[in-house]
Amino acid sequence: MKKVVLLILIIVVCIVVAAIGSSEWYTSQPDFCGSCHIMKNAYNTWGSSKHKDVKCVECHYAPGESHALKAKFKGLGQLFTYIATEENKVRKPTRINDLSCTTSQCHPEQQLEEDKVVFRERILYIHRTHFDKTIEGQKLHCDTCHQHVRAEEHFQVPKVACFLCHFKNAEFNEGRARCSLCHEIPTKPLQKQKKENDTDEKPVTHQSLEEANVPCQSCHFELVRGNGWIKEENCFQCHDISEEMLEKTHERKLMHELHVTGQNANCFDCHEPILHRKEQAFLNPVRESCFVCHPDHHKYQLLLIGGERKEGVMRTPGLMYDVKTNCIGCHKEEKTVDGQKVLTGSAKTCVACHTPKHEGMVKEWIDKAMEELKVARDIQLEAKAAIEKAEGRVSKEKLEEARELFAEGQGNVQIVEYGGGVHNKKYSVVLLDAAMNNFEDLIDLLKE
Repeated sequence: MKKVVLLILIIVVCIVVAAIGSSEWYTSQPDFCGSCHIMKNAYNTWGSSKHKDVKCVECHYAPGESHALKAKFKGLGQLFTYIATEENKVRKPTRINDLSCTTSQCHPEQQLEEDKVVFRERILYIHRTHFDKTIEGQKLHCDTCHQHVRAEEHFQVPKVACFLCHFKNAEFNEGRARCSLCHEIPTKPLQKQKKENDTDEKPVTHQSLEEANVPCQSCHFELVRGNGWIKEENCFQCHDISEEMLEKTHERKLMHELHVTGQNANCFDCHEPILHRKEQAFLNPVRESCFVCHPDHHKYQLLLIGGERKEGVMRTPGLMYDVKTNCIGCHKEEKTVDGQKVLTGSAKTCVACHTPKHEGMVKEWIDKAMEELKVARDIQLEAKAAIEKAEGRVSKEKLEEARELFAEGQGNVQIVEYGGGVHNKKYSVVLLDAAMNNFEDLIDLLKE
């Protein structure tokens, strides 16, 4: 009897072990993954990719991890989630461990360091140059670049991911945004009318333009469009609105740690893409960009209206500043300047909010500011002449101190001169008084 029980027990154990082994084998097959409604698209794109001969578990689990108990429970959790949902796609992309990619059977790290890959048929790419790069709190991993962005492709490097990293917060053709990192700079002449062996005329090439310090944007301004900005309203798709959250959105390192490292967010879940392409209407981007001609538009007007405290100058914000009146509160009158419609400030707009007598006050503000500005300019010329006369006659230390006084005073004069004293008459007068004190102290210093 005991032998029968023992035999039955052995048979049951064998059946259980066989069932477990069979179920583990079956559930690790790509066909099992593809049988789930939520994985249909991923399964179909995998079947047409370069990795179609590699099982799902070989990538989606680190080497040796698929047999761990933790992985089994993870798999069961995913299975129950998929059964319970009616959605037809995976909402959160999975994270691929770097070790899955760099095994000796796949892409050994040493091989990646040595190999030069041709990307998009013409761009030479070297993995080694990216191994030690970090993006404000996030170390680069394989799936940082190899993302799932397009529905029709399972695993690829989207060009927009390259553009975001290389062009965001970078000057045109500078640093990581250098054209030569990806493109071979042409050497042939740019003049269409120039013949092959024409030696009478100096050829214009990209090299000659570079030597002459001609900005690349003179011809290629439209090639990079966008800034990769993050719209704060996008945050509310996942989060509740709160002041605390909005304050933290500007901490880029923290945002990458929480969302990319912690949640495996895709770059474009938050960032707008940066476009990099030729455009037929290449003049429009230049025409529509104020910053081409105005790198720091209305900087001095802003300084005047804000009236911030400076060395020797008390904080004196404009009268309209505290009630939060912006530029278009006063600039309402339409005028045509050089063929363009612009909004200008007018004394008549004061009457709309105040009284008729305020219309004449604007002229008084302008006259007072310009009167003070003329006096300050005269003393500035005297100070400049004093410095020129003192060169070689006083110590370097004293001359340096004089130049610092001059620079500080000149800065105050420029704020009033370029910002238009009418934007804050009181602050303008205070700035000019401080500037004149600087110039007079400078003159006295050099007389000693």
